Amino acid sequence: MSPRNAVALGARAMLDLLRRHYIPDPARPGGIFAPEIAAPGPLRRHADLIWQGATASSGHELIGHEIKVTRADLLAELADPAKSDPWQACCDRWYLVVPDAALVEGIDLPPTWGVLTPPSGRRTRSMTSHRPAPRLAPTDQPNGLRVLATWLHWRHHNLAGETRGARAESDRLRERCEALTRAAGPLETPARQREHQMVQDILRKLGGVAPDGQAVGQSWSGQGVRVDDVVAALLDLGTVYDRARHVQWSAQSVVTSLQSAIRGIDPDALAELDTAVTALHREQPSKH
Repeated sequence: MSPRNAVALGARAMLDLLRRHYIPDPARPGGIFAPEIAAPGPLRRHADLIWQGATASSGHELIGHEIKVTRADLLAELADPAKSDPWQACCDRWYLVVPDAALVEGIDLPPTWGVLTPPSGRRTRSMTSHRPAPRLAPTDQPNGLRVLATWLHWRHHNLAGETRGARAESDRLRERCEALTRAAGPLETPARQREHQMVQDILRKLGGVAPDGQAVGQSWSGQGVRVDDVVAALLDLGTVYDRARHVQWSAQSVVTSLQSAIRGIDPDALAELDTAVTALHREQPSKH
């Protein structure tokens, strides 16, 4: 990584890289990842990250980290190298974490510090060990573990409280949704929607609802037609339609009967009757 690209990596980004380094699978963390934690003792010196391995693969070491993203910050830290002593007395290893190895070029680092830089080359998760951290001889590790256990306890306590709060908010929102659903009533069926659309079409074609809400459209006198009159007219129209259908059915019945009667007459008998009538007319003397 070039120095120009390293400037873009702030302390938060470096901490995220360390998280990916130590916890490649978030579903199965191999230890305790404790950022911004105060050391035991009255000075309350903070480490940017304390990692306590909890599995054989992740190691069982207590490892401290100090993140510096600019050379000026690093030089200010080195001006008081004892600042890290409270945590170094608890840790098995201590690392300086920088976005680019160029930040430490020409600087005389304490011999107890290792140096980690972001992944490089084929590495996509693991940090690059620019300078291995030597194994320390911690003199106050029990107190460090006690601080870490206290931090973990309160972290779980706070997360449990946040979870309870989120669950209570979820229950409140669900109850509110159920109340709104009950207040709104059942959703309209397709048949009811068609019925409402039909009523709206009728009102629109009649001229809409009058301002008093009791009439629709306008009559010849300029007054709105009463709703009861509209209903009565529609019922009368329905009666007329029923009678018209009855008359049409009766006429069709008569036509059918006549057609059946005509089909029942013998054509030869009709011809003989026609011949006889014609002959009878011929036998009668003509009138002058």
